Amino acid sequence: MRLEDLRVRARELRAECRLAVGDTDGLAAELAALADAEPLRERPRALLMAVLGATGRHADALRVFDDFRRLLGDELGIEPSPALVGQHADLLDGTGSRAWVPAARLPAPVTSLVGREALVAEVAALVETHRLVTLVGPGGVGKTRLVVEVGNELRAARHDRPVVLCELGMATGESAADVVAAALGIDGRIGFDVVDRVATVVGDSDVVVLLDNCEHVLGPVSELVEQFLARCPGVSLVATSRERLRVSGEQLCAVPPLLVGGDDTPAARLFVERASAVAPGFDPSPSESACVSTIVRRLDGMPLAIELAAARLHTHDVFEVAAGLDDRFGLLSAGYRVSSRHGSLHAAVSWSYDLLDPRLRGSFDGLSVFCGPFTAADAAAVCGNDGREMLADLTQLTERSLIQRAPDRSYVILETLRAFGTERLAESGRVGEVSRRHAHHRVDWIEGAHGSLIESGDSKPLAEIDAALAELGAALRWLLDNGDVPRAGRLVRALMIYGFMRLRPDVLAWGGRVAAADPTDSDPCAPQMWVAAAYAAWMAGDMAGSRERARRALRVAGRWGDAVPAEVTLICGNHDLFEGRLAEAASWYRRGITAAGSDSAWRLFAASTLLLPLAYAGDPTSVTEADRVLAEIDDTVSPYAAYAWYCAGEVDLALDVARARDRFGRAIDIAERTNASFVVGVAGASRASIDARIGDPLAAAADYRRLIDHWRRASMWPTQWTMLRSIAGLLERLGHLRDAAVLEGAVRGPRSGHRIFGADEHALNEMGQRLRVGLGERAYQTALADGAELDGDASVEVALQVL
Repeated sequence: MRLEDLRVRARELRAECRLAVGDTDGLAAELAALADAEPLRERPRALLMAVLGATGRHADALRVFDDFRRLLGDELGIEPSPALVGQHADLLDGTGSRAWVPAARLPAPVTSLVGREALVAEVAALVETHRLVTLVGPGGVGKTRLVVEVGNELRAARHDRPVVLCELGMATGESAADVVAAALGIDGRIGFDVVDRVATVVGDSDVVVLLDNCEHVLGPVSELVEQFLARCPGVSLVATSRERLRVSGEQLCAVPPLLVGGDDTPAARLFVERASAVAPGFDPSPSESACVSTIVRRLDGMPLAIELAAARLHTHDVFEVAAGLDDRFGLLSAGYRVSSRHGSLHAAVSWSYDLLDPRLRGSFDGLSVFCGPFTAADAAAVCGNDGREMLADLTQLTERSLIQRAPDRSYVILETLRAFGTERLAESGRVGEVSRRHAHHRVDWIEGAHGSLIESGDSKPLAEIDAALAELGAALRWLLDNGDVPRAGRLVRALMIYGFMRLRPDVLAWGGRVAAADPTDSDPCAPQMWVAAAYAAWMAGDMAGSRERARRALRVAGRWGDAVPAEVTLICGNHDLFEGRLAEAASWYRRGITAAGSDSAWRLFAASTLLLPLAYAGDPTSVTEADRVLAEIDDTVSPYAAYAWYCAGEVDLALDVARARDRFGRAIDIAERTNASFVVGVAGASRASIDARIGDPLAAAADYRRLIDHWRRASMWPTQWTMLRSIAGLLERLGHLRDAAVLEGAVRGPRSGHRIFGADEHALNEMGQRLRVGLGERAYQTALADGAELDGDASVEVALQVL
């Protein structure tokens, strides 16, 4: 008997030690067997109650006490000891589970994590210093996959700390706390608040709780999280949501889309890896890799969308997938069978959209009309909302990860979300109304931006127009499709200086589209449309086409008597300037100054351009005119100021080369600061021409290499041909006589399409005489003939090879 008693006591002591270290696996069954073997012994019952309470089986623990009390009463006529009664009371009031130890609950990943390694480490580090970390991002960005990986990372770092995943995707506001309790292994109790009970049971246990998909149950989850933080000092929480929990102590971590771009970016690697699972051996060719890059870019780098697209390679090739993205919600409709939210791209976006109230849905739908970044004022104008109301809506939509803030604090909407909003907008029948407001707003905006080009400041208005070009193009399409030629003309007219300064013949060509929609030239902006089309042709090197369009602009303007718009006088003056009719050009520019009236931008542009024919003609008034223009701009930093300094430098080329070089340098500096690409090119070419003639020839060669690419990117051939004349002179100076003669033949040949006159013609003739002597007549004539056969691209290649 004594040995048997020692054996039972040893089993009790062993169970007590296991319970103390949280080793509860199989312990309840072992103690239940011991209690059955020793039915009147209290210690096994007490340990069994503790184990059941520690593993969340509180009802079973209470049942053990009730059974033991009845047994004692029936067999011995006594009550349980005060200690066991106290343990029972603790269970009843929720304090009897201090030894609670949850089982770790994390799903095993079945695919590799691509492109998130640094983010996993970052979040894991945040959990060590912050008790609540919330991963926020739009649906389909990979928050669930990320939080599971973070959990595995934390569990690997500390094996003694349980990590429990609570999946709230199917929870409701009423059941959210019960779902968390169930995941933690804590049973409910009638008459006790679930949140209070969970916090009580967890107590000071050291555990990491992962709360996944909180956005639709924010209220109850936030309440539970607050209780955890206040009453459970050992708990660390990582939540995923499409908006923040708004709990004190919350540390936000935005989950961005995967990086897109080249073949080796995370987004492209994810596509290839997932595609290989459904199309074994998938090894994309260069053209397929380029197509993959296009696909992941159009899918905004969103992992869910990329995985759904890659899965389509089971039945499609990559080119078919790319073509199908115009109907992305139809194409990407076969997702994961076990997840309603990830069953399709449409379902993933609808999950967030359906949580919005009707007003926010209307605002989100309206914002889908934007192609690029937009401001709160833009949004209010397009959605037809009061500014304060719109700002509140933008805040809510940003909070819910349906729109994002750009680094410049503007707003952007991902292409996938925009496509979803566009569908909803069409379903509501509001497309026409919202598109009309968008187009009208953009016309008003670009007219204001045109005026700001002349202002001084640190902002870059040309860069702002760059960012808005997609919006402006969409506005133009809508206006033309709906017969609003007057507003379309206003839009293009306001873009003319931008197109000139930024070397955008494609934008200037919009004038031809508006003109085509007005075949009788009846709109008041018709002359300016032909001017824009003339500039586009000029930049492309089509001098004949440019002259034809300029003449039509003048004829149409003549319908309004003598009131020829400044834009028309300037294009007429430019053609006279190109063809060496300097007096006529100066006359046109003076008319432009008068015609500009109160439009200081066009007036300064005309006044600056007037300096060019005066300088090339050797007019002594050019110096005082240049001083007057420079005095007007003073220290202004603007595209117009850059252009004025360039024109003033041209005045000094034949008078004071050192001062001319300084003026060109200042023009380049201001142009680079304001994105005035045209001035960067022409002022750079003029400064390089000085070095080519009398300065450092190697510095000139380096500048010319850079400038050739500059003009080639813009397809700006008139200035490219002019610069090739100067390069020919540099090559002669460097001893490359035959190459210089080839370029001379090219710039004189019919393919160049431009006239050489005045000092330039004299300098080119003198160079030709020197080359004839240096090469000999036959070699010189052969080189000229070879050059005359070259088109622009071939001439540029000759120059680049030698330079």
